[in-house]
Amino acid sequence: MVDFANLNIDTVDQLVSVLEDELKGVSAAWWKANKVVLPGYLRSLAEASIQTRLALANGLIPPEAADMILHNQELAFNQTLQFTKLMTLVLAQQLLNAAFTVIGWVIFNKTGINLAPNLVRPEAT
Repeated sequence: MVDFANLNIDTVDQLVSVLEDELKGVSAAWWKANKVVLPGYLRSLAEASIQTRLALANGLIPPEAADMILHNQELAFNQTLQFTKLMTLVLAQQLLNAAFTVIGWVIFNKTGINLAPNLVRPEAT
């Protein structure tokens, strides 16, 4: 975790290093929070699809019911894809925020000018 209030960057290499560390941290936190979600959804949908097909093959449900169930599973799969797209956009926003937080703090610490008041909050440190 970067101590933004005491961040003192003098070279591009230092800035790149801090940015890399911060972006790695954000990415790792995002992955930890999301890595189990998608496989769980996909496994659940796959199991439901197999159960529906087996029930249809064994005559436990009529073709009309199987069609409706499979259609609903298709809708659920599409929602899962949309969720994945959303979470990717969330990650992109978090990465942008992290990068501009670092840059904002570098500028603030060097000049006293806060160009990103929504990200750089000296009163919170």
